[in-house]
Amino acid sequence: MDRLTALRLFLRTLDRGGIAAAGRSLGLSATAASRALRELEEELAIRLFNRTTRHVAPTEAGRRFAAHIAPLLESLDAAMTEAREMHEEATGTLRIVARRSYALRHVVPHLASFRATHPRVEIDLALTEQTGLVPAHGVDLVIRLGLPSGKSFVGHRLASGRRILCASPDYIARHGAPATPDAVLRHPCLTYREADEAPVWVFTLASGNQQELAVSGPLRSNSGEALRLAALDDMGLVLLPEWMIGEDVAAGRLTPLLSSLPAWPGRYQAEIHAVHARTDRLPAKIVAFVAHLLAAEDPAV
Repeated sequence: MDRLTALRLFLRTLDRGGIAAAGRSLGLSATAASRALRELEEELAIRLFNRTTRHVAPTEAGRRFAAHIAPLLESLDAAMTEAREMHEEATGTLRIVARRSYALRHVVPHLASFRATHPRVEIDLALTEQTGLVPAHGVDLVIRLGLPSGKSFVGHRLASGRRILCASPDYIARHGAPATPDAVLRHPCLTYREADEAPVWVFTLASGNQQELAVSGPLRSNSGEALRLAALDDMGLVLLPEWMIGEDVAAGRLTPLLSSLPAWPGRYQAEIHAVHARTDRLPAKIVAFVAHLLAAEDPAV
């Protein structure tokens, strides 16, 4: 018998006043329980009980030993219960690293409703514009562009990779709308900053071929939100995700251009995914939060 079970049996015997009753509570026969207690006494080199045919009473050494181990086993039981609950019930701190522009629009607005449903989960949310992040170093969930390579992670699609070329109605009224991808080059373009590389927009033509344009303009930024605000202020053309500017397009604040030609800026074609480590027993807090996001957001967006 393992030592932990023997210690539990020892405390049960004190609590129930008999070896047979203590053994039954742990699924042990009276013979097995008695043998286990004797082995524990031999290992400790002390006598834990004074035994008679009708009565079992702890020795002084047994009472002192029980006083030491009882709180330790209670703490261990509490820790094991908490660990089980983290897989069975959403609880604990959920550490998330999320792409800033997406999180501000499609994650943060749903935190209150998630907490209302799962009040035992606390959220630790870090926002970033970095790409290529994966769950590691205490991070439970990453909300990012695209899926990481390899089989160590699982991704859940939150938003499509569709991009929309657009400009404000006032800009178009003053400068006109490009009728072809080549005409885009005659307009100021608001672009993502990717190290020292020149910004490139890629268009899929009606023929199926792709056309790459080295665009330029008055603003480069690593923040899609900054580019969106600049476009709303009539600074030029912008190519941004539908999940970011869909509301602006629907409200008429931005006007789509060359809608029949799929386009994306350089390496920013990927969809948005919630990514966690692949594991046989995923903590309930992660399962619950991903399910909440999927239910809150239209997967077609």
